[in-house]
Amino acid sequence: MSEAPDRSGRGARQRIGLPALVEAMMQPSFYPEAPNMVELRQTHTSYVFLAGNSVYKVKKPVRFPFIDYAELDRRCSFCFDEVRLNSRLSPGVYLGVFAIFKRGGRFALGPRVERAHPAAVEYAVKMVRLAEDRMLDRLVAARQVDARAIRSLAARIAQFHATAPTTRARTYGSANSLWHSVGVELSQDAEFIGRTLRREQFAAIEGFCRSFITSHRQLLDDRVREGRVREGHGDLRAEHISLSNGHIEVIDCVEFSEGLRYGDAASEIAFLAMDLERLEANKLAEELVEAYAEITGDEDLALLVPFYKCCRACVRGKVESLRSLEPEVGAGERERSRHLARRYFTLARGYARVGAPALVVVCGLSGTGKSTLARMLQHRTGFKILSSDQVRKRLAGVSAQERLRAAYKTGVYSDDFSRITYDTILAEAESLLKDGRGAILDATFKVSANRLKALALAAKLRMPVMFIECAVSREEAIRRLRCRAEMSPEEVSDATVEVYESQRAEYEEICEVPARNHLTVDTSRAREKVLREIERALERLHQLHAHPGR
Repeated sequence: MSEAPDRSGRGARQRIGLPALVEAMMQPSFYPEAPNMVELRQTHTSYVFLAGNSVYKVKKPVRFPFIDYAELDRRCSFCFDEVRLNSRLSPGVYLGVFAIFKRGGRFALGPRVERAHPAAVEYAVKMVRLAEDRMLDRLVAARQVDARAIRSLAARIAQFHATAPTTRARTYGSANSLWHSVGVELSQDAEFIGRTLRREQFAAIEGFCRSFITSHRQLLDDRVREGRVREGHGDLRAEHISLSNGHIEVIDCVEFSEGLRYGDAASEIAFLAMDLERLEANKLAEELVEAYAEITGDEDLALLVPFYKCCRACVRGKVESLRSLEPEVGAGERERSRHLARRYFTLARGYARVGAPALVVVCGLSGTGKSTLARMLQHRTGFKILSSDQVRKRLAGVSAQERLRAAYKTGVYSDDFSRITYDTILAEAESLLKDGRGAILDATFKVSANRLKALALAAKLRMPVMFIECAVSREEAIRRLRCRAEMSPEEVSDATVEVYESQRAEYEEICEVPARNHLTVDTSRAREKVLREIERALERLHQLHAHPGR
């Protein structure tokens, strides 16, 4: 027989020993709304009562390393903080703090209060109940979210961040403070090794996080000075976002820790992107990051997002691990939390795997999807893209979108100019790799000489290198080039069908690159299958690089 409570909240609740206050609040007569029924839900820190069109939240008297609700006065204070902080993103949802009294041995809901009440035995935050089928996680599962909705959400978050406080940014956002906070998080995660976290996963996550902070100390400190670190939401997940009739409501801001609210805007965006990927909505996650970067002009966002995804996935893994140990939660819910915790730690391990620095060469003929694949890999890895099309035009002193009418093999497309372009790309890649950053080279690399230069650079810096050769049928490449010419006026590439045919005739087969460093992918396949294949290849490459004797 299941230990989960039924819809009325009766039955199993007695067996798992819920507190007397919770039993009282399960009665419809407890509320002025007199709902037909009351449904109880729990987090590791709160009891949540769904009573008709209202929601009442009571904080559990718990104490964890990251939260202390043990005393009534602290719970009261945090209730007021919850209402105040959430009014920033959902002003009409949070209705105030209500006292709870005990009279004649019975609990009773008192009035809304503006400060602690001397006779109160507990406090509840009252909220408007939002339609569950309009929460983002439900909408994603029903495939009812498109790019337009995600871009609107990105704009709303950017607007919120633009006015959020920065006064404590250095306290929480500097490289030194991040090093400390990540260390604390990792020490707490380590307690779950052997239960929801594997030792190999933990070692990889810890190594990646430590290495990233060490390699990007200056960037992290610069972002504090630039105002990128602000007091945000702290728990920006899909289940906390309502999209209804063009209105966006974001609830459940972290009220118990200023340190968890304060952080780089990239961390907040990464949290939601990670959650979308958990829900297998990777394309929406990419759209979110791209839209936010475009709206805010944040050129370093893509670099930072994989690191923060890893950190945020660890936080959620810890939270679900803790919930899986709560005796008052039903067995089914405990098992669900264990499963979720493992899922989050697996995600964190994946981000650590693909985020480790490497030189990735995305090559192939024009029209085979190099640039599209490079952008998708950037979202997964955080590596900077160095595009031959963009570098070539920068060297020529023209804008990226300006069409160059030079014939193939003449002007900026002559062999001499191409050699300069490739040498520039490799020099910029070398600078990135020396700084501990990964690089994605987006170019045809149709001649062996340029590929050998890339191999030599990786060997010189003792850096893993992977050549990803994009391939599609001739008919598909020509179709793409013709569509691009008609529909993409801002396209950087000047490639035409005629250019493709010339490249095809001159393309030197990749023979000089070792098989372990070379992967050919058909970009007409489903994007997620292609990306998973590349991620597995990169993981094998990193393992071979770390253990060359194997």
